[in-house]
Amino acid sequence: MDLKPRVQRIALAGGLFFILSTAHLFTPGQFMDGATYAAVSRNLAMGLGSTWDLFYSPELYSHFLEHPPLHFWLQSLFFGLFGDQWWVEDVYGLALWILTALGIDRLGRWSGLSQRALQWALLLWTLIPVVTWSYGNNVLETTLSACMVWAAATAVYGMRRNAWIYAWIAGLWVAAGFLVKGPVALFPWALPFFWHITGNCPDSSPKRMLKDSSGLILGSILPIALLWLLPDAKSYLEAYWNKQIVHSLAAVQTVESRWFLPANFAMQLLVPLLVALGVRKFRPISEGRHVISPRSLAFLLVALSAVLPMMVSLKQRDFYATPAYPFAALALAFLLDGHKTAGKPLHPRILWQWTLAFWALGFGLRSLPEVHTSRDFTLRQSIVQAAKTYRGQTLYAADSLLQDWNLTAQCARVGEMYLKGESTDSLATGPRLLYKDDRVLVFEH
Repeated sequence: MDLKPRVQRIALAGGLFFILSTAHLFTPGQFMDGATYAAVSRNLAMGLGSTWDLFYSPELYSHFLEHPPLHFWLQSLFFGLFGDQWWVEDVYGLALWILTALGIDRLGRWSGLSQRALQWALLLWTLIPVVTWSYGNNVLETTLSACMVWAAATAVYGMRRNAWIYAWIAGLWVAAGFLVKGPVALFPWALPFFWHITGNCPDSSPKRMLKDSSGLILGSILPIALLWLLPDAKSYLEAYWNKQIVHSLAAVQTVESRWFLPANFAMQLLVPLLVALGVRKFRPISEGRHVISPRSLAFLLVALSAVLPMMVSLKQRDFYATPAYPFAALALAFLLDGHKTAGKPLHPRILWQWTLAFWALGFGLRSLPEVHTSRDFTLRQSIVQAAKTYRGQTLYAADSLLQDWNLTAQCARVGEMYLKGESTDSLATGPRLLYKDDRVLVFEH
């Protein structure tokens, strides 16, 4: 198989991604959730906690049940390989971006996109602001995106060949996604239905639709059911379900309106949509009469199926929709491509010139001092200094400091220092943390 066109497409999109992620990827500092997840993964790699009993800190989440464990298992392998370096989660994020980009490329190719449309699918996906932010901030949705794209790619490949075994394999990808972020990973179950009703299977029939759907669903459920036979896995997943699904639906609210996520999803797509319309108007990638492909509608429906069900909860964040954007980008790419005859592709030498220019600019931007001092710089420097004395120790802190989740996360990730509520014997058993307004750490014994 000739890998050069695929490598070139991903390298070009990767260069654009490297520029747009300047403030987030391979630069010090971390979003609070990402720092928390990295600390849990690092702890697992160091032997703190176990496969089904993750550890964050002695005081807060000594038994970490906030999410399923797969993201932490995978990331702990990177910490085991590279050690406790600040850039380990960035290497993991870049590896996930490449894996997801490969999945988008294969899904588009197996769906019938032309070579130039495949390139635009990757570029349009990369242009979505929250996508570049997510891969630089170690959120769970990055691992989930890779699972979802490969689930869809495998399912489409199976429907194209009318081979039921691929539906089962796609189900395994969905099961992996469930072990990353829970039931939000089940939206690829809708893919066979949308694929058939939009006319993408020439020999479609109710029987064929049922066959494709059942294979995908059963392939997802069976691995989870087998895990349920393991006492530790069952205990972990039951506790997660009760705390993060049942409790969150009933009692947790982070937005005022259930329409926050769909509205933000539409806003995030404005830039790639405008670019796609500009390409279609001024630089069409194909020749002949334009006919919109039914696959554009199918992928749009899949993207919406990833977003709209989350309206059931008032616990929403903009990056929760990250797994939907590869499908939205493919919908736009098919809008550009349609059923037309593909035009002449750009010369490979021109594409490589753009690729090298993108990567060079990305490295150049990261050399700017402002990039390295942009996120919690004073706090991080203070934690690094304190860790020379207190690394691996538990620090006593007032209850008001324990409510500063970012302080707790940065101390755990950057300095391997864990905060604990004050007690009557705190002066005798360990240092007490004072947190100055200028974010410098001060200790009192």
